[in-house]
Amino acid sequence: MNSSSPQGPRRIAVASTVLITSVAGLAACSSSTPSDGPVDSITVWTGLPYDSFQTPNAALFATCEKETGIAAKLEDFPPEDLTGKVLQAATSDDLPDLLYLESGDISRVVETGLLTDLADYGLSADGYSTSVASLGAVDGVQYGLAPGVNPIALFYNKAMFEAAGVDVPTSFDGLRAAATALTTPDVMGIALSADTGTGPYHFLPYLLGAGGDPADIATPEAAEALQLWKDFVADGSTSESAVTWGWDAQDYFRSEKAAMVMSGAWLFGEDLPFDVGVFPVPTTDGSGEPQAPIGAEVWTIPVTDDAHQAAAGKMLACLTDDANALEMARASGRLPGDVSVGEEYAAEFPDQAPMIALLPNGFIQDPEKKGKQYDQLSLAIQDALAHDADPAQALEKAAGQ
Repeated sequence: MNSSSPQGPRRIAVASTVLITSVAGLAACSSSTPSDGPVDSITVWTGLPYDSFQTPNAALFATCEKETGIAAKLEDFPPEDLTGKVLQAATSDDLPDLLYLESGDISRVVETGLLTDLADYGLSADGYSTSVASLGAVDGVQYGLAPGVNPIALFYNKAMFEAAGVDVPTSFDGLRAAATALTTPDVMGIALSADTGTGPYHFLPYLLGAGGDPADIATPEAAEALQLWKDFVADGSTSESAVTWGWDAQDYFRSEKAAMVMSGAWLFGEDLPFDVGVFPVPTTDGSGEPQAPIGAEVWTIPVTDDAHQAAAGKMLACLTDDANALEMARASGRLPGDVSVGEEYAAEFPDQAPMIALLPNGFIQDPEKKGKQYDQLSLAIQDALAHDADPAQALEKAAGQ
């Protein structure tokens, strides 16, 4: 399952500054209240109302209810509503005890004072790679843990690769050549997601592979990455309509009308009529480590009272222990955030090992700057692919917006 849905990363509605400020004031003048003793039930909120997450998540909580003796009431909300609902709930003293929060929103919620330090419950990100741990950390404090993580990579039809005599490419030139060799009158070599919503996210691995940075796109490195996308169109390896495709580009892969497509680990869980492989978008010349953006939700413990926070901490320790994290990965397709659990998962599912290998070097975007960066990349992609602009000029123009 993707960090938001099989259709791709979501955009969480951001609460107004006025609301955040007022909630921060409430948090500042309240603290954990005294408790008469331990509690035996907690409330849990997530923003993933999708069966591919809900079903394995419910099974995981059933296991941990038995292990901890604590009952959990699970509530799932539309992803775009969750953060705003949390901030509203704080004003009525109605926060959940456990909150599965979009990692990109954690800093905004932390600045209101609504989340607690997981160290208070003996929990830490020990065993997680630096990049995965950072998804739940703000200013060195671990407010959240991401037991399931989602990178993106290029998926390929193994039978098509074999029939065309194509090896997994390890450079930009190799990738272009592979896409050309795999293209037939009925099959695209690669289905690009290049629309204004998903395109910038899917372009990031190419930008990073060229040594570029979304914070500064008017560079030769960024131009080289965008030129590759333009070459895919010019070669006929992808359709000119790719500028209108988002996550629906996967449908061409599913229906065997494309040999490659960008996707997430959830694709391995689908009942496809062919064998699937995966590899990272390579670097320009094959040297160095490929990179991809990674995203996740993180389990957090809001400020409620001592007894409920302690119960939530006990439940979270169970949810994130190695055995349960591995079982959740198996059932949900969300890759393990813990390094050792990831190694065990990769040994069990070797076809997914290339995605696991992306996690330690995962690219984490600044959530405060991501929106503007995506807007700039979207303008450049559309200009180059839809209007035949020179990639360097398109990027320079977009950077000035």
